[in-house]
Amino acid sequence: MPKDLFEELADNAPVMIWRAGLDKACDFFNRPWLEFTGRTEEEELGSGWAEGVHPDDYDRCLQIYISSFDARLEFSMEYRLRRHDGVYRWILDNGKPFYRNGAFAGYFGSCIDIHDRKTLEETQTLLVAELNHRVKNMLATIQALARQSLSGGGSAKEAERRLSARLMALSKVHELLAGEGWQGAGFSELVREVTSFSVPRSERIEIGGPDIRLKPARAQTLALVLKELSLNALEFGAWSNAAGKVSIHWQIAEKEGQRFLDLEWRESGGPPVEEPARRGFGSRLILNLLPHEAAGSSELRFAPGGVTAWISLPV
Repeated sequence: MPKDLFEELADNAPVMIWRAGLDKACDFFNRPWLEFTGRTEEEELGSGWAEGVHPDDYDRCLQIYISSFDARLEFSMEYRLRRHDGVYRWILDNGKPFYRNGAFAGYFGSCIDIHDRKTLEETQTLLVAELNHRVKNMLATIQALARQSLSGGGSAKEAERRLSARLMALSKVHELLAGEGWQGAGFSELVREVTSFSVPRSERIEIGGPDIRLKPARAQTLALVLKELSLNALEFGAWSNAAGKVSIHWQIAEKEGQRFLDLEWRESGGPPVEEPARRGFGSRLILNLLPHEAAGSSELRFAPGGVTAWISLPV
């Protein structure tokens, strides 16, 4: 093939092409390569092209190139190459020896920009790892809920009902988080959704406070807390009769330079309340797990007029 025809073909190819002679020095780069690097052919010739390889990839790139060249083997390697705007992009470089009249004459190589594909693969790897982590956490949470529901006394039907309610709360918060790409959940919607399964009628609950976004782990913990308070209100508290009400109010407060969510759950109009002889799962969750996991504080009071809970968490 005449030289000018080869160069015309190479310059119009949809890939970057290079050629190296017997001395391993590159003696040709096509137009797409030069347009990508923003350098002249004179700057790239010999080993000048290697100046654009990312420092972290440089030694590995040259080792593959030189060892493959000496062994007359094809190679395929990925490395980051500096683009004309100074940005390093991942490149897939395929090299293959060529022969003239049966004698080794050097290497031809072709390169394509795989940066977007590489970034997508890395993102997918991170997402799979994050998904595995969340599934493990979810299974551990479900196991704990099942254990607490079955050990809480009462009939098997009551245990099933408690477990179903807790799992429903967990499902709802995951639905909210999934809808937001697992970036967080709006607290106002979380409160409404989690309590909606327990409140007898909408007029028997009052909800108010500024809407804020919670991180996934914090949203899940608060969803379980709200569900436990809702279950207690439905079974023994304000929602166990025909007149009781629950008010849920919160505000954002500044404490020592940090923002806190201060929440109050207050029941009224229900049957007289007595301090329980033993703490149930809900009480332990609010008084022990919540402060430990979320680095906040909580208080639970069984006053005759109704149960009141105070929760303060950093946000």
